[in-house]
Amino acid sequence: MKILISTLLSLPIVLGPIQLVSQAVDLDEGTFVIELDGRVVGTESFKIRSAGSGTDMRIIAQGNTVVNTGNTSETIQSALGAVGPTMLVEAYQTRILPSNIEINLQRRGDRFLALTSSDLHLEEREYRRIANETPTIILDDFFAHHYFLLLPHQFTDSKEFLALFPRIGEQDLAILSLGSVEPISIGSDLIQAQYLQLDIAGVIHRIWTDGQNRILRVEIPQKNYLAYRSPKPGN
Repeated sequence: MKILISTLLSLPIVLGPIQLVSQAVDLDEGTFVIELDGRVVGTESFKIRSAGSGTDMRIIAQGNTVVNTGNTSETIQSALGAVGPTMLVEAYQTRILPSNIEINLQRRGDRFLALTSSDLHLEEREYRRIANETPTIILDDFFAHHYFLLLPHQFTDSKEFLALFPRIGEQDLAILSLGSVEPISIGSDLIQAQYLQLDIAGVIHRIWTDGQNRILRVEIPQKNYLAYRSPKPGN
């Protein structure tokens, strides 16, 4: 995972002087099982850590997903950096193998700049923020743990987000709304979970969280996508 090693070294430069490796507190860690069209196609492992507190808090989320859709097999590695109690996104890095596509995204004032590179291609793209007070969520294929960026805002009646899709080079307005508490199954356990809904241009993302601020389950019915927490102990 060279991308994750290099990211841990480069993101602190973007986010400020902080020794995340030695001072980090584990916020969440686990594995999601990924289904497409009702069939298991892979797994996503992730770890979310923080250091500092209040406005000085720095968060690093790392992910590694391996999927095989029948036609292609991909490994997707990522690292996301955010700051403060509202988890303001500052930087994002991902690499897709075997295509060797790498995306580096950084916040610059009221915009995000992304550099996408591969063995044969180099492209720069700019994303405009809707407003400074509008939080950002990074949504990448098969990464359910990124929805943790919603959690500081989950108990508002309705909240606008800027949704960025770095792999396809798009952005859109998203509306987060709070649903009811309802039971869901994780393995053999029945858990009372908070339901959240993220509406992105009519595409509904359904998210369930628990009392420990962990993402348990994500569904996107229009894309026949489902990710659910592995029932293994500690996940």
